[in-house]
Amino acid sequence: MVTVMLAGLLAVLGIVAVLAYVGRANQRAIAGMKAQYVLVAKQAIPSGTAASQAVSGGLLIREQLPASSVPPDAVQSITSDISGLVTSAPIQPGQLLLREMLVQKSQRTGALVIPPGKVAVTVQVCLSADVGGYVKAGNYVAVFDTYITGSNSQSLQVSCDATHQAPNRTAVFTQMVLPKVQVLSVTPAPVPQSLTSGSGAVVAGGTAAATQGAVFVTLAATPQDAKLLVLLNATGVPAFALTTSSSGVTADLQPAQFK
Repeated sequence: MVTVMLAGLLAVLGIVAVLAYVGRANQRAIAGMKAQYVLVAKQAIPSGTAASQAVSGGLLIREQLPASSVPPDAVQSITSDISGLVTSAPIQPGQLLLREMLVQKSQRTGALVIPPGKVAVTVQVCLSADVGGYVKAGNYVAVFDTYITGSNSQSLQVSCDATHQAPNRTAVFTQMVLPKVQVLSVTPAPVPQSLTSGSGAVVAGGTAAATQGAVFVTLAATPQDAKLLVLLNATGVPAFALTTSSSGVTADLQPAQFK
């Protein structure tokens, strides 16, 4: 009889524990589904636009999103402490306003607004390495480098006409060098005057980077990361990957290679 009572008691306790766990899980799920107000760009916002002006001009609007999808640094409203800050780069329509996108106006240098503690560095890449041209100012990218190792290694010849040449592909490595870097601007590579006709048209058969889809991507990097980007631009083959707040990109210490 005692055994039966104990078994029944344990069964009841088990049911209570399960119900309590399910209740907590439901609460967490509901919390993640709760709507949270955030500021979203209704129209394109130029670099250097004051936060207060973006709101008063209707460039920024409040939208409700599920709390689970909102980054922790998303701006919910323009308060007095950030109303005088300006956008560090152009913001595209539909893009969430993040706190790090707003900087002091004094940090603006020419057409660029450089975030605190950062410097501007330009890297030349082909359109394919620029995510087909989808990398825009205000985006965040992961930076990759492709290089050759070995005692008899040669320079990896990569041109923007998709001609990739390597003496031994098993000696070619690709590695993520920076997991998250802000893009300040993207511009087409210029065409040298020697490759244009008098009318300004590109001469047929020209091999300039611009005729092959090369672009200049200017990034906001820490001084330490800037040295790495300069080295990569001079000796490696850089490429970018677009990232979001949910991409989960981290530094990659293990390079990839063909086996």
